[in-house]
Amino acid sequence: MRSLSTVETGLAARPAASEAVFRGSLLAVIAVAPLLILPGVFFHFDVTPKILALLAGTAIALWFWRPEGRAGASREMHWLRRLLGLQAMSLVASTLLSADRSLSLTGANWRRFGLVTQLTLLLYIYLLSRYLSGGNGHRLERVNLVLRVLAASGIAAALYGIAQYFGWDPWLPAPAYHVGEGPEQIVRPPGPLGHAGYFSAYLLAVTFAGLALLGTEKNHSWRWIGWAAAALAAAAILLSGTRGAMLGLGAGAAVLALRAKSRLSARRLIAAAAVLAGFILFYVSPAGLLLRSRTRWFLEDPYGGGRLRLWADTLRMAAPRPLAGYGPETFSSEFPRFQSEALARQFPDRYYESPHNVVLDALAGQGAPGLILLVLLAGLGLWAGRRDGPRPDALAAGLAATLVGNLFLSFTLPTALVFCLLVAALCALPDGAKPPALSRFPRLLPQFTALLLLAAACSLGWSDFWLARVRQALEAGNLEQGMRHYRRILQFKPPGVDTDLWYSRALYSAASKTDTEPVRRQAWQEAFAAARRAAQTSEQRPNAYYNLAAFYAVQNDFAGAEQSLRAAIAWAPRWFKPHWMLAQVLEQAGRSKEAEGEARRAVELDASKDSAVTQTWQRIRARIPAPANAGAKKQE
Repeated sequence: MRSLSTVETGLAARPAASEAVFRGSLLAVIAVAPLLILPGVFFHFDVTPKILALLAGTAIALWFWRPEGRAGASREMHWLRRLLGLQAMSLVASTLLSADRSLSLTGANWRRFGLVTQLTLLLYIYLLSRYLSGGNGHRLERVNLVLRVLAASGIAAALYGIAQYFGWDPWLPAPAYHVGEGPEQIVRPPGPLGHAGYFSAYLLAVTFAGLALLGTEKNHSWRWIGWAAAALAAAAILLSGTRGAMLGLGAGAAVLALRAKSRLSARRLIAAAAVLAGFILFYVSPAGLLLRSRTRWFLEDPYGGGRLRLWADTLRMAAPRPLAGYGPETFSSEFPRFQSEALARQFPDRYYESPHNVVLDALAGQGAPGLILLVLLAGLGLWAGRRDGPRPDALAAGLAATLVGNLFLSFTLPTALVFCLLVAALCALPDGAKPPALSRFPRLLPQFTALLLLAAACSLGWSDFWLARVRQALEAGNLEQGMRHYRRILQFKPPGVDTDLWYSRALYSAASKTDTEPVRRQAWQEAFAAARRAAQTSEQRPNAYYNLAAFYAVQNDFAGAEQSLRAAIAWAPRWFKPHWMLAQVLEQAGRSKEAEGEARRAVELDASKDSAVTQTWQRIRARIPAPANAGAKKQE
């Protein structure tokens, strides 16, 4: 028999081990999620791995969480948890009332930020808040631990972005983030986040997390890491050439300077002047050529590529559904109906995946409740950081910088994660003002929820993994293998995940290159079936109907092509391409007057930027016979 002391030691070790796994899972999400990119493994290699990291990390943390443990928390932390609950209810309500519930559930391909991901993020932040509030008075050490992980992870991301600027990238093709040619070429390093804008918005939080460590850490090694994180993240932001992030960086620096003015010293001012001088020297040096080219782009496009018109159109879109919005992630499918002609003429063939503004994104997706909750969440963080001190000063400045930077973007998982993380860290700083209370959860609810999250991760990971295999097979010319792989995807694909539009186009392109007639015929039929499915479910509905019309046109089914094109026009009335293609279909059917009207409309929406569109209109107009009395009127 084991002794009583041995049993007691074993019982004490179990909570300690569970606490270690719980803490490690939470910190692993902060460290790994922003960095994960797996080209060749997943189709959406810069999005899916990050979502899987959040789902798996939250599931593990939830499984090992012990809700019966007591934890005191500040009033601000209690309010944070209330806001997280209200945000969850708002997301569920807007999804149930969504214009496309399946799409709102799982999210669009470009960021996969639907109900499942957002609820998981809210749950993760709730668990993080429980961790930060615990520890029997060691909350400041726990905040510092979170900041350490964020800074260390941010250093790796910043170094990768800086390497991309200087031409070294072992994972991503450099032409994907280089724009222009010759001396006019610019580079927009995306880092591991897939886009320079979201990369730099994430680095804003890293910059000020590093400064928070610099001002509070007693360990010299971590102070150096804090300094490296702040310096490298700020440098990577400048090299990314992202105006919104630069503005956010300036706003954060201004907030920090105002709050810490009593602690400013001559040495710090000299250091800041040295950093500024170093940047100016780099900018005018040969290494700064790409950055100078980016400056010229700023001057040529001072308003950010029609962003003001996009925001105005988004407000007009939100007006009919002010209380529930259109549902999370439905912007890309619903916005084309509200796009103004002025914006269409400015950028005739541009696809808008979001309103490029977190506040308007919340308004369009969740209505006024989503907007109000986002503002309250940010306000709570700033209020919680009202006390003086190096840590609250730096974190409040970081939150302000992140807010300003995201006024020109919409949240992705990494940027939403660091935004919420800063709010949670700020809410953990004040002393606990309310007595601790027992958490009342049904005994098996955390474990059941963890299993649901793991199931969602498996379903998403499976479909995206095999979609990458499909692409590889089609690119290699192995159509039969590609079609077999795609059938596997259809068995377990999560609802709302749009793969049919891409598959129909990729399979059609591959079929046109094969010499084997039976395989070509089978591939064409499968591509056509995918095109029909995409027209009913795609997140890019106008594009899907336009794609389906092309399939009908190849079969000389002019009725089917016309019907599909009119559906595309109904979804996107001010997109010139369906009007252009419809003009050609009507011309083939001998309906010249209708064709001339559609061709003229295409020229108007295209703003005469594409010569082929103008030539189509001129050709159709030339074939229309002049009225019989035209000559008599001319003589008169």
